[in-house]
Order: sequence, then C-alpha cells, then structure tokens
Amino acid sequence: MERQMLNKFAALLLVASLAGCGGGSGALTDVGAPTTLSGSPDPVSTQAPTLTFTGFAVVHDNTEAGYTAKVVVFFSEDMDPASINSQTFIVRGPDAKLIAGTIDYLGVTAVFTPTGSFIANTDYTAEITTGVRSAAGVAMAKDRSWKFHTPDPSELTGVLVKVASTSPSDFETDVHLNTGVNVTFNRVMDPATINGSTLVVADTDGNTVAGDVHYTGVTATFVPSVPFAPNTTYRINISSNVESLSGVAMDQDYHAVFTTGTTLGAAAPQVVMNSPMDGDSSVSLGTGIAIYFDQAMDTRSMNSTNIAVFAPTGEQLDGTVTYAGTTAVFTPAASLLPQSVYTVRVAAAVTSAGGTQMGSDYFFSFTTGSFSLSAPLAPTVLFSDPAPDAWGVACNTKISIAFNEELDPTTLTTDTIRVTASDGSVVAGTVSYQGSVVFFVPAAPLQSQTQYTVTVSSRVKSLGGVAMTADQSWSFYTIALM
Repeated sequence: MERQMLNKFAALLLVASLAGCGGGSGALTDVGAPTTLSGSPDPVSTQAPTLTFTGFAVVHDNTEAGYTAKVVVFFSEDMDPASINSQTFIVRGPDAKLIAGTIDYLGVTAVFTPTGSFIANTDYTAEITTGVRSAAGVAMAKDRSWKFHTPDPSELTGVLVKVASTSPSDFETDVHLNTGVNVTFNRVMDPATINGSTLVVADTDGNTVAGDVHYTGVTATFVPSVPFAPNTTYRINISSNVESLSGVAMDQDYHAVFTTGTTLGAAAPQVVMNSPMDGDSSVSLGTGIAIYFDQAMDTRSMNSTNIAVFAPTGEQLDGTVTYAGTTAVFTPAASLLPQSVYTVRVAAAVTSAGGTQMGSDYFFSFTTGSFSLSAPLAPTVLFSDPAPDAWGVACNTKISIAFNEELDPTTLTTDTIRVTASDGSVVAGTVSYQGSVVFFVPAAPLQSQTQYTVTVSSRVKSLGGVAMTADQSWSFYTIALM
C-alpha cells in the first residue's frame, strides 16, 4: 500500500529549489446589501432537499464532565422554517432518550441547542425526518440519522477561530477574471455572522465589489456580480465580527490580497482528481470520497444531490458533503459493502464560485475490498521535503508532506500543520493539499542558518475519519548566507 501511495503522488512532490535566502525574521469540534445569507442555488427548486453538512459546537464548559453545545445541520435548499422543529430535528442520548432543546433556523442552517448539558466523551444520535420541507414545499426523500461523539473538555482548549485558507490564496497573481472567492475557517461558524458586511472584497482604492455571500459547513463563498477587472489587485477582508457557532470571535481582522491577470479563464469548473481513482480496487469500506476541482466552487452546489454515490443496485447512498478549499468530500452514512462496484456522479449543475456551472456530468467508479479492509488506517507521515534533519535548505522553500492515507481537508489548517523557528516563533503561511500530500507555503522567506520544526497534529484525520495516533515532528536547517 505504501508503494502505491508513493507512486500515486510522487509527481505532486516536485519542489522548486530557488536561490537566495531572507535575512529577516519571519478540529473540527465546532469542529450585507446586496448580499444574501446562505441562500440555496435555486430558491424555487423542486428537488428533494438533502443534508450537506452536520457539525457539533461546544459553547462553554459547565462542569468537568459536561458542557453546553449545539448540533448544526446545513441543507441543500432554503427550507420552510415551520417544518424545522422538535418533531423533525431530534437528538437522543446514549440510552436513546430524547434530549430536550430549542431549534433555530436561518438560511439553509438549523441549530439544536439542548435545554441541559451534553455529557463529555459520549455517543449521541441526531435525526432529521421527512417532515422537513424545502421552501418550495418538497419533503426530504428519507429520514437521515447520524452519530456524533462529544469530545473530552481537555480537547477544547487553545483552539482559536482562524481563517484556514482562501482561494485565491494570499498574494496569488494572474487570477482569472471570472473567479469567485472562497474563505475556509478552522471552525464551524455562526451563519448569522457571515454576510456582506463581514466578508468584503475591494480594490486597492477601496471600491467594494458587488456580489453575494453564501456559507455552508466551514466555507464561505463570495460570488461577484460581474467578472473582476484585469491587472487589478483586490483585497479580501474578513471582519473580526465573524463568530464560530460557539460564539467565539476572531481576535483580529483577516486580510488577503490577489491580483488578476488578463484572461477570463476557463469558465466551466473541472474535476482535476478524485479519490478513489477511477478503476481503483480493494478500497476500504470505511473510506470517504474526495473530489478535487480546478477552482473555488460555490458552496451552495456542494451537496449530495450534485455529488452522488450509487450502489451496485443503482440505489443512491445516504451521506453528507463537506467542502473546504477546492475539495469536496462525500462521507457515506454507513460503511460500504465488500467487493462491490460503486459509481460516483458529479452533476453538471456543480457551480464555480464565479457562478458558472460545470456543464456536463463527471463519472468514476471503484471497487471495495473485503471486510478486512473495513477500517481505514490512521494517517502517518511517510516522508517530507525537506527531509528530517536536512541541512542547507533554501529559505524560500515550500514544505511538502506525504501521508500513507488520503486526508480530510477540513482537518488541514495552520493549526494542525505548524512550522516553528528555533526561538519558538510560529511561521506564518498557507496550507494546501491534494490527496495524501500536504503543502505548507511560508508567507515570507525563512531566516537563514536557522532550525525549523514541522509539527503535524494528531487532529489530522483520514478521509475515513481516523485521526493520527500522535503528533509527528521533525526539523530541518536553512542554508547559511555566504
């Protein structure tokens, strides 16, 4: 298996070695006009609504064993608020006893807040019934239930609300004019705080770009009303007024800049890679399914209607779709069957953040293995570039990390992939990924003749939801100036 993984992603680990050095220093537990909040792709859609994302957010500790928390659900459509209630959104404890609570609904998001406390380190079950209806009056096709495990209070300390990544990334150049903007957070956010006042795109003269803001899961999408101007620098502004579902705000505003080129670009988004790959065999029964796009996508279109998985019988599987960066992950509601062929359809209706549909369906198939492959392996680092204890590393290097398993992109942030200097200072940068390879790009050149340590957190998970067994760290040394 390791050899297969190395062959599959060897091409992704080609790192350019550039000359010169800089001398300067340098879990998902909660996981504005004319803007609309979390609207559906088609407010008059006659399709049956589906779940696109579920989450659990701790508000604050109450006791050593329990805490106030929220269960959140995102739908693929605008819903009829009257249908979202305690009879259609149900949470049960480990003994199947109903948990009393209140339910709020906003945009495409329903939030359950219990009357009492959740117990730490405990399994709960949530259910959405077919009593829920879209704004057009269409009921969900079948009941959906899922299990979640409440974390230990010790896991909830020291995690701040941050922007995990943007697309376009900070300082990116030659950006296509018909692109949109995606902002991925490291926590599930309060949808009421993600809007056109808190997510703003403007040019360097301060002229605000008109557009819509949508939010699902951990990713907000800004869809501009018209294409960006050529050869222009734009600034993405995220206000510190955005809050996680736990009510925690960012400690400061976040800014990123990008510069457009002169080409409109390939308007239609494309699938550039998927996992499993077409024709793969002996696939784990507990795997997730990842779709990698060539550009930022509109979060509204990332749902189990547009990304559908079919069993050998032709029946569509239940599951949820999580979207982060440029990657969508379908997580089946139950384990796959052994030695069976599954087909994945990415519908033509999936839409880029720039507002353009893909235009044609994309299909691929894979075959599962035996019951012995029912549990995915825990991720571990196979190798990295720079390698452990490497000397003379260029100061403008990009760090590449290859894993034995393909990874859940929502767990890959600057919280879980950290680079620190020998004086303990944290290196600013961005994290990107494809399949089982993660890249860390420092925001500025590293300091010369300095030891740097890379730490991969045990909060990193595989597509199958298995976390690393422990943190992994190693160091390398930058080149000395002559």
